[in-house]
Amino acid sequence: MRSYNTSVIKPLLLVISVLFNALQLGANPIRGKAIILNKNNLTIVFSDKEVGPLGIALNALLRDFDEVLDFQPKVFNELSRDCDTTEIVIVNRASGLLSVPSDKALELDGFESHRVYADPDNNRIYLEGYDLRGTIFAIYTFSEEILGVPPLKYWSSWVPAKQKEIRIDGNLNIFFKSPQVRYRSILPGDQDFFNPWKRNSPGNDNVWLETALRLKMNTVETYSTIEPGYEVSGYARLIDRYGLVITSHHTSGLNTSFGTWETYWEKVRKMEPPKLLLANEQAIIDFFRYNAETVRRSGIDNLWTVAFRGKVDQPFWSVFEDAPSGDPERAEVINRMLRIQLDIIKDVTGNPNPYTRITFYDELANLMAKGYLKPPEGENMIWTFVAARRDPYPYDDLVNFNPVRPVKLGYYMNFGFASTGAHVAPAESPWKMEFNYRYIYDKSPLYFSVVNVGNFREFVLELSANAKMLWDYDSYNTDSFMLEYCSQYFGAEHATEVSRLYKDFYDAYWNPKPSVFGGMERQFTFQDLRYARAFDHIYNVFYSSTDSLNLNPLSEIGYESVPGRTFRIDLEYNHSTNQVDALLSGMSKTIPRFESVARRCTEMMPVLDSNKQVFFNDNLRIYSYYMAYFSKTLYHFVSAYRNQADKELLVKDLEMAQSNAISAKSILYEGQHGIFKTWYSNADPLTRTFQIDSLIARIQGLKQQALDRR
Repeated sequence: MRSYNTSVIKPLLLVISVLFNALQLGANPIRGKAIILNKNNLTIVFSDKEVGPLGIALNALLRDFDEVLDFQPKVFNELSRDCDTTEIVIVNRASGLLSVPSDKALELDGFESHRVYADPDNNRIYLEGYDLRGTIFAIYTFSEEILGVPPLKYWSSWVPAKQKEIRIDGNLNIFFKSPQVRYRSILPGDQDFFNPWKRNSPGNDNVWLETALRLKMNTVETYSTIEPGYEVSGYARLIDRYGLVITSHHTSGLNTSFGTWETYWEKVRKMEPPKLLLANEQAIIDFFRYNAETVRRSGIDNLWTVAFRGKVDQPFWSVFEDAPSGDPERAEVINRMLRIQLDIIKDVTGNPNPYTRITFYDELANLMAKGYLKPPEGENMIWTFVAARRDPYPYDDLVNFNPVRPVKLGYYMNFGFASTGAHVAPAESPWKMEFNYRYIYDKSPLYFSVVNVGNFREFVLELSANAKMLWDYDSYNTDSFMLEYCSQYFGAEHATEVSRLYKDFYDAYWNPKPSVFGGMERQFTFQDLRYARAFDHIYNVFYSSTDSLNLNPLSEIGYESVPGRTFRIDLEYNHSTNQVDALLSGMSKTIPRFESVARRCTEMMPVLDSNKQVFFNDNLRIYSYYMAYFSKTLYHFVSAYRNQADKELLVKDLEMAQSNAISAKSILYEGQHGIFKTWYSNADPLTRTFQIDSLIARIQGLKQQALDRR
C-alpha cells in the first residue's frame, strides 16, 4: 500500500475544500469573520408596511428567538449605521420596501426562491425572498438552520436547546432556488380529531398553518367557502391571512358544491330553491356565477377549480333527477358544465387564460380512462390526476395520459382516506409516496400537488417527505430523507435504527392482494379503516345465520364504480376459500410484525435523549402497539364470528377481542398530552371513520348475548 505524507496532504485538501465551498457560495474565498447573535447586540430590521402574512412570520421568528435565546430582538424599520450591532434584515424583493445594498445583493432565480446570507462587513444577516412567500420561507429557513427550530416544532413536542449566543460563519449563504412544483397543497380531510382540537384553542389554527409554511407548502385545499352576501368563509380568510393560496376540493367547483344550492336560493335570491335538474341550466349558471363573483370580490389568493359533482363526494347523477344513465351521456354533461364554469371564470376575472384546475376523482377518472371525458385544455389548465381511490397508485387515466396534450399536470394522493384508508395510524409510506410522484413526474413536470393529510397529526412524517420532494425532485431520495428526518427529531446517532423501525412499521401491514402495478411494492394495504369496516360488516350479520354461516360477510361500501376495491381481498393469494379465513390468515401474519416493531420501539425509547422520546412515542411506538392490539382485536372478533356455534370458544374470543380493543384505546391515549390532551377523547363522531369506544361496546353487547343464551 502506498503511503502519503498526511502532514502535507491534509492541509492542502482543507484549502481546496474551503476555496471550492466559497466559490460555490459566491463568497469571498477568505473565511469571513463570525457574526454573533445575543441579547446585547441584536436587532431585526423589518418594514412595518409589509403585508400581514410577513408580520405573522416575523412574530413566529420572535417566539423562536425567545425559546432559544431567552429574548426577543427589537424590531426597527430602517437599517442602522452602527456596525457593532448585529442586524437581521428581512427583505421582500417584490415589495421593494427594504433592499440589500447593490454591492451585497445575491441572485434569486424566481418565485418563492430565497436566501439567508451574511454580510460580515456590516454585521448583517439578510433573510431575502423573491416574493412574499419566498420571504416567509427565508424567515423559517433561518429559524430551522440557525436557531435549530424544526418545522414540526409543535407536533414533535420540541424542547429548545437553550443558548446564550449563536456564532454564525461570515460566509453563511443558504440558497433555495424556486421549487420544481408550483402549487404544493395540503388537504385536512376528515377532521374528527382535528376540528375539536382547533375548537379547543384559537392558537391551534396557528399551529397547523404555521407548520405548513415551515415545511414550505404554499396552498391549502378547502371544501365550500362561499357564504351569502358575496362573502367567503372565515376559514378561507384565515388561510389567506397566513399568505397561503386557496384552492377548492374536487367536490367544489368555483369554491363550493351543490350542498350550498338551497342556501343560495333562500338567502341570496330570497326564493324557493328550484329543483336540481339539468333542465334548469340557467339557474345552475346563476349559481356558478354568484360563486365565482364572490371569490373575485374577496381578493383572496385563489387557484380556481372547476368541477361538476354532487352535493358531497358523489357523482352528479346521484342528485340530478334528470341525469342520463349512460357513461358517454354523463360525460358530455360534465364536459359542458366544465366549459361553462371556465367561461365564467374568464369573464369575472377579465383574464382570458386563468390558472384553473380540474381533479379527475372517482367517476371522472373512470370516464377519463374510457375516453369519454373531454376536459378543457390550455397552457394554464391543470389536469389533476388522482391516485386510485382507496389505494394510492397511478390509476388508468394517468397511465393512459398522453403528455403531448397542451395542459399542466397535477396529482392528488391520500395519506389519510376516510372509510377504508389510513386514519388513526399512518400506513402509506414515504417510499410509496415517492413511487407515485416519480411516476407522474416522468410523464411530464408536475405543476400542482395536493395530499390529503386527514387530521394532520398522524401524517406529519409523510407530509414532511412530500414537501421536500415537491421542492426539489432532482435531489430527493426517501432513504436519505428518512435519515435526515430521524437525525433531526431523534438524534443522528440513532437515525439509521429509527429509520429501519419506520420502514418495518409500514411493511408490517397486511397486503390482502399482490401488487399488479409494475415496479410498485405493497400496492394494496389493509389500513386501520379497512379493519373498522370489516368490524362493521361482520357485526351487522353476527348471530343472523340460522342454517349456515356466511363466510363472505364483507360487501362493497356505498357507491363503488370499481368492484372489489373496498377491501381488495384476493382469496387465492391468501390461500383461502372465503373472506373469513382470509382475514384470519392475514391477521396471523401481521400481528407478529407489529408486535416486533412495538417491542423494538420500547427498547429504543429510553436510549433516545429524553427530549426526543415523546415524539418517538407519539409518531411511531404508539402506532405500532395500536396496530398490534387492533389486529388481535380483529383476529379474535372474526374467530368469534366463525365459532359462534361453540359458546365456549365464542365467549373466549369475544373476551380476547374486547381486551385487545381496550389495550388499543389505552395506548392511543398515551398520545394525549400538552396541546393534544383531548386529541382522541374529544373526537367528533364521524361514522365513516372509527370510534373505538363504540367497538368496545359492540363487542361487550355480543358477549352478553352469548352469555344470555341457554
